[in-house]
Amino acid sequence: MAVFKKEFIDRMSEIGGITKKDARRGLELFIKTLMVYMAENETVRFTGFGKFERKTVKERKGINPFNGEDCMVPEHRKMKFYASEVLADKIEGLRED
Repeated sequence: MAVFKKEFIDRMSEIGGITKKDARRGLELFIKTLMVYMAENETVRFTGFGKFERKTVKERKGINPFNGEDCMVPEHRKMKFYASEVLADKIEGLRED
């Protein structure tokens, strides 16, 4: 199941004991600030959480999904998130089996 922005904001509001308006503002500010750093090719690290960074993906051979023909996918930049081991362990501890 995917969680959309509205549900995420609702949960932030509940967990943080803040208004939905403040939760929305905080999330939007986080996203905007992260985008500014990504545009500057910076790595953003949060100790105990993970890091966001942009990586260059080399040109490669691919298949056009519309017609099945071979094509070249040009070199491009992707944003990646790498979770820290601490985050992974905390998530395992929160899982409801």
